[in-house]
Amino acid sequence: LGSASPQFVLYSYTVECTVAKLHFLYSYFLFFFLTAIRVIGQSATVTVGQDATLFCQLVETNERLTRITWQKRTREILTNKNFFYITPEGKTESVNGLGDRTEFIGDIKEIIGTILLRKVTLLDEGIYTCIFNVFPSGPFETEIHLNIQVAPVVDVTTDVIPVAGGSEVILATCTAVKARPAADVSWRLGALSTSVKVQTNISADPDGTFAVKSFLTGVASKDLNQQKVQCLVNHTTWKEELILDYALIIHYPPQVVYIISVNVVTSEEFQCVVDANPRPTFTWSRENKALSRHVDADRLIIPLTSDSNGLYLCNVSNQYGNGTGTLYMQVSRESTTVCWVLFSFLLLGFIATCLLEWKFNVFERLRTFLSELRNRTRHDPVSTGSSMSHSRSRSQDH
Repeated sequence: LGSASPQFVLYSYTVECTVAKLHFLYSYFLFFFLTAIRVIGQSATVTVGQDATLFCQLVETNERLTRITWQKRTREILTNKNFFYITPEGKTESVNGLGDRTEFIGDIKEIIGTILLRKVTLLDEGIYTCIFNVFPSGPFETEIHLNIQVAPVVDVTTDVIPVAGGSEVILATCTAVKARPAADVSWRLGALSTSVKVQTNISADPDGTFAVKSFLTGVASKDLNQQKVQCLVNHTTWKEELILDYALIIHYPPQVVYIISVNVVTSEEFQCVVDANPRPTFTWSRENKALSRHVDADRLIIPLTSDSNGLYLCNVSNQYGNGTGTLYMQVSRESTTVCWVLFSFLLLGFIATCLLEWKFNVFERLRTFLSELRNRTRHDPVSTGSSMSHSRSRSQDH
């Protein structure tokens, strides 16, 4: 150290010793931390009704296992409570209510204490503690979180059917209830996206599930009736999006009422036509006279006779209003007779034309046949004489 003072030499030695101790303690800490006995576990997330696997294992030890204990803490049980024991021989004991729902599926040799919890319910959600007792070190444990999912119950409906008017009302409600976690609810509105609004509320139920209600609001009108919309629901328990089709229902009073002829041939059956929702009731009447034929809801049979002349009324009504359509009948006996005479003349004329055309075709064919026969008769004798002359000539040569 040359000429260094004794105080400096002592200080340097102290610093070197301190550094060496810190290095030793750091190395020992790392070694202890990396090789210390500990329990590893895996949390689980399952859907109600499924089986849950709760994994835990004791590592970094060769000490003798004396027992594995499982505890749970839930919304109903606020403190840890033992519910399952496993002995070093693999024998099990279930306590405090779970019974046959718990099964040991681990490996004693590998110090794996995994259990299977069958058909889980929402009340099974909570924190599970896996405890390994070894000798002589004592107990080692880890906490495992079991998360329970519940698929939602979904529906699209209208609690109160809206009536056409000037105020904004709820047109439809899409609900996804009894779900855990809360479902994601939205709408596909198409052409209605600018004329209606969406409002969504989420609430928690006492049992830990969530209710999502999405309201479609707007001013109810006749034009919105039967318009198609879709409610879209997504949830962690589903692989695909759920699409619910819905047709809006709007109630409104009868609009314009008119009467049409159903049978264009006889023109005896008439129908009362109206646009209304819900479907109205129909009441037929005749001015200053009783109806002579049976009335079938929106249809009426009126004979085409002069006795049927007069004004007919069709009154329609529902709980929101009413309307009336009218039909005035004027049947003339003379005009009916004339029509039948004209029809008869036309029919006879058509038949006569067909007969004349048929007769003309027959006479034309007969004339052609006689002409051809006359021509054949005129030429046949010449042909025969020529043949005989030739035969006679050959005989003379011989």
